[in-house]
Amino acid sequence: MQIKFDDISVPKEKLEQIVNQNMYEIQVQYKKKKQKNYLIRGTVAAVIALSLAGIFTAHPTFAAKLPLIGHIFERVQNEQMFPGNFDEVAEPVTGSNISQSGGVTMTLSEIYCDSRALYVSAMIESEEPFPAGVKESNMLEGSDIGYHMYLWVESQEFDFMTLPDTFISGEWPDENFEWMSLDLKGEYIDEHTFVGTLRIDFSIAPIAFYEIPNEFHWKLKVNSMRNQCYTKDGAWEFETDVTVDWSGIKVIDVNENLPNGRVIHTVTLTPYEIYVDDRIGKTEPGFERYDSIQSIMLDADGRRIEDRVGHFSPVLYNMSKLTMYFFATPTEEVHDAIFEKVHTLPEEQLRDYLEEIVLRKIEIDLGDYYCK
Repeated sequence: MQIKFDDISVPKEKLEQIVNQNMYEIQVQYKKKKQKNYLIRGTVAAVIALSLAGIFTAHPTFAAKLPLIGHIFERVQNEQMFPGNFDEVAEPVTGSNISQSGGVTMTLSEIYCDSRALYVSAMIESEEPFPAGVKESNMLEGSDIGYHMYLWVESQEFDFMTLPDTFISGEWPDENFEWMSLDLKGEYIDEHTFVGTLRIDFSIAPIAFYEIPNEFHWKLKVNSMRNQCYTKDGAWEFETDVTVDWSGIKVIDVNENLPNGRVIHTVTLTPYEIYVDDRIGKTEPGFERYDSIQSIMLDADGRRIEDRVGHFSPVLYNMSKLTMYFFATPTEEVHDAIFEKVHTLPEEQLRDYLEEIVLRKIEIDLGDYYCK
């Protein structure tokens, strides 16, 4: 009996999920085996071609977007605040990675995790086109330049986060606690499709209070997605197992005390981020105000590092050496005068100026960590 595949009715969402999952598994197995078995490769390719031929004919839009699944990092990873080669290290999201609500389907595509953060790529497909002009109005400037879709988090669960003995109003897991929204940053493929990546920072409460294990289970519930001119409420739920990559992590002990009570405890290096970890220590007379001392960091070439509270990407800098300059700012006038000069001096003169006003200096040799 001849079977006519075009006459078989298969739910689109279920079909897409099955196809995506099987393609992921094939990719993962090939990556692990790392062998050129051309017979197997040819057979698998033929099976996929035959299986998807009918799908591509019945759903041309799906066929056009299929190559995006598993390749979103590759497309938008260099547009992120913390860029890097995530496409080379990320794994497919397994488990419940596709969720549909109110005519919008969200797919979590790839995932990578280290000791500092969880990175996830995702695709949003809307049956209705995004509002006209959404791209222009959604383009932000400065370090946030790019397109953003903010995911409002109803809840997150990490199985290593056990319930505390006491509950504090407004804090996790109190019912009034609110998780920070997730910034899905990327680009619009067309008027119905947005792809991007999000980052979950492990240094943010309440995750920061727990030790990150080698493996954990993660659940995410999203109840709204928004940007400047678009809002869509719904219920999107995901869950997956996560494996932490510890191979590229290096922690440098510093333990330098500053007069204002700030202690530079450690500097953590990952392939994609540098993080200066502070502690609170003893305050010396005359430096009771925490902001009575300010700091500027330079790379090995003397370039000023644009950081966010000691947290920055190493991509744009020569990170064979990190120098931290600390200087006194006893008054607002002194503070303003110093930073005005810092921002107007030619780059080649900045180090000499900081040497003149420095109160304390910390130099950290990072060697060839970022030159491998």
